[in-house]
Amino acid sequence: MVSAQMKSGLLMGFGSFMVVTGAIMVVFWPSMFFAQLRRMMTLSPTSTSFGIWREVPIPMYLECFMFNITNVDDIKAGKDVMLEVEQFGPYVYREFHLKENITWNDNSTVTFYNKRSWIFQPEMSNGSLSDLITSINPIIATVAYVLRHQPEYIRLPVDIFMRMYHEHLFMTANVSSWLFDGIDDPILDLAQRFPDLPIDIPYDKFGWFYTRNLSLEFDGVFLMNTGASDFSQLGNVEKWKNSNTTVFRDECGEVRGSTGELWAPELGQPEVTIFAPDICTYMVLSKSGPITIQGIEGVQYAANDSLFDNGHNYPHMACYCDAVRDENCLPAGALNVSACRFGAPAFVSQPHFYNMDPHYANKIKGLKPTEDMNFKLALEMYTGMPLQVAAQLQINLLVRHVTAFTLNNQLPDPDTLVPMFWFRQEVMMDDHFSRLARFALNLKSGMPYGFYALTAIGVVLLIAGIAILIRKLLRSSEDPPILTNQQDDIVT
Repeated sequence: MVSAQMKSGLLMGFGSFMVVTGAIMVVFWPSMFFAQLRRMMTLSPTSTSFGIWREVPIPMYLECFMFNITNVDDIKAGKDVMLEVEQFGPYVYREFHLKENITWNDNSTVTFYNKRSWIFQPEMSNGSLSDLITSINPIIATVAYVLRHQPEYIRLPVDIFMRMYHEHLFMTANVSSWLFDGIDDPILDLAQRFPDLPIDIPYDKFGWFYTRNLSLEFDGVFLMNTGASDFSQLGNVEKWKNSNTTVFRDECGEVRGSTGELWAPELGQPEVTIFAPDICTYMVLSKSGPITIQGIEGVQYAANDSLFDNGHNYPHMACYCDAVRDENCLPAGALNVSACRFGAPAFVSQPHFYNMDPHYANKIKGLKPTEDMNFKLALEMYTGMPLQVAAQLQINLLVRHVTAFTLNNQLPDPDTLVPMFWFRQEVMMDDHFSRLARFALNLKSGMPYGFYALTAIGVVLLIAGIAILIRKLLRSSEDPPILTNQQDDIVT
């Protein structure tokens, strides 16, 4: 039978151990959790994050919405009418990302190419790829824009040449051709045969994503921080196309921000930065508030009126225009990406000119901007895990009347920003990854309660052990000493 003294010792020993262990773990658990999280997320060939980053397993979709010009006949007839458009779509593609030619560098960076591919999803689409869309001819608009500063004796024969192949400014093609398959145009054939012409269009067809599907090099080569030296820099792009600057000047041309796939824990900072190679610059999204997705609490970041400003409202963004501001510096809300797109008069905005200065928006009939067209990103702040992405942008072409380019000068308004199409790149965390995220977050928040319980049990055992010891001591003091009792017997 175990003695009271041994019971007391065992209870106090176990109790003390549990109290000390529980107290220490309560204090150090957050740092232990984040240390383990850092080991898992820091990018390396053996890290947990590598497989997810190399080939993104979460379903991604590209939704394309086309703008069809509905009053072409009135415009060709010379009527003074406002350009009218009708939205078609969405035409939905499943998108895949695969990192290739991966090279690990000694300075905590990794070099790679991002090969993207798309597969049409007819069951998710509203329309067929055979739908016909009529819009302006981007080739004609580009030639006129590129040669707008050339002498008239150059512009005039070019206009005559283009009229040999085109009767008007407009083009009709199916959705598939507008997007991925490309559209044939004799002017592109000429540009291919005479590379010395001042028109640098290195394609034999025109399509918004022509030659891009399964292309290894289209997006360029990236140099990205792995987070090994500074975990806060995880996922940040340091160089793109072997340079730390792009086509824009000063800070607007800096290569910065995440590609959107890897984020260090975003502990509630007021803004995040995304590098977008499609537009050769970065975008800053501001904190808009808390959000809950599939039971996971996060922080939502969204674009505000500073997106695509060029100094009109935010002076530090004036570098998106030339140092001497000219007519190419449009009102706030449209970014000139012509230098990023072979000189084409391409301007990027939010869908339906959402959050854009009304100067150009008021010239188009049929646009219906809504708040849900805003560019948004939701992150779980402790792990940096993207909960939801809705990357939404619109491509527009600036069509201005240019002297001697009669083919280009057919729109009633001599200065029109024509919406061509807009897209939504959407990512939503699926059930599998949401369960993993909830487990990790429950582990983070639940373990301290377990350590509190461990400490409490230890305190109970410690108290029980002390109580047994005290009771034993009290009993010992009540019993007369054995030796004294024996002496009394002898005397008697």
